[in-house]
Amino acid sequence: MSTAIYSAELKQLSQTGDRLFDLGQFETALNTFQEALKIVLTSEQQINILNRIGLVYRRLEKYDCALKYLNLALQLAQEIGEQNRVVMILNDIGETYCLSIEYTSALRYYAQALEIAQDFCNLLGMGIILNHLGEIYNLLGLFEQTLNCCQKSLEIFHKLERKSELDKLACQTNIATALYNIGEAYLWIGRYTQAKEILELTLAIRQKICKVTLNKFSQTTDALDKNILHNNYLNSKKSSQTNQLLQQEKICFSQSIISQYRAELANTMNLIEKVYCHIGQQQKAEKYRQEKLEIWESCGEKSLIYNTYILPFYLRFPCHYA
Repeated sequence: MSTAIYSAELKQLSQTGDRLFDLGQFETALNTFQEALKIVLTSEQQINILNRIGLVYRRLEKYDCALKYLNLALQLAQEIGEQNRVVMILNDIGETYCLSIEYTSALRYYAQALEIAQDFCNLLGMGIILNHLGEIYNLLGLFEQTLNCCQKSLEIFHKLERKSELDKLACQTNIATALYNIGEAYLWIGRYTQAKEILELTLAIRQKICKVTLNKFSQTTDALDKNILHNNYLNSKKSSQTNQLLQQEKICFSQSIISQYRAELANTMNLIEKVYCHIGQQQKAEKYRQEKLEIWESCGEKSLIYNTYILPFYLRFPCHYA
């Protein structure tokens, strides 16, 4: 079989796996990526697939397997000198340790990622890692460190937004994350006025993100087909059936993404409720409590447990969707 045919098959498997991952079909995505791994032709392709497999295992909460594949990807990226990929994978390993409640290990990998990102002026990587550090410092009760990290992250993402060097929605998502961490730190150190101000700003941003995302997904029926819903149905003789399958995928995908954003809304309301409880405004606290419970119920328990900064695969690996 020629190199061109292998490359086309690998691209199709990668896109299919990405789509299945974004639709929440993790076991099927894993099988697809395992097939893709058998036909990789370059180190870069191998890194991409190993990275994907690690992330799938992480969503399946099989953290040992996730770390195995992420470390394989890391070793290859280091060998070929792909420093931006090294930063991404170190960040993935740190997040995996965080999810498995091994915070010391998570901090070690985040620190490595941050150092390399700074050396290579990778602002996006720096901003994301600083947000992760802020999250862990809050979990460890090191609130001043959270404030320091997340203030720096805010500066980075405001700068990227001003220069239009990153998609506006991605900037706003990361800005909201930094503000959320800052608001939580203020809450736990008893600076309730500042916590209230920051968390209500976070809520407003996240509400706008939800609205923008909903509008994006409610455009024309084929608006997402080109960039997101790469599929295996293009050669189908039954175009009506093809369109129906595409529409079903679009609906499932949009529901998955919107559910994630709504879960973040509910998490923000949860902290605002606590702030109002502390300052004695029980009526407002109860209002936010009811709203968060409604969202949590509609999103499901998984959205509460898995608070991730990972982009959907169609954004994370854009080179496969050109």
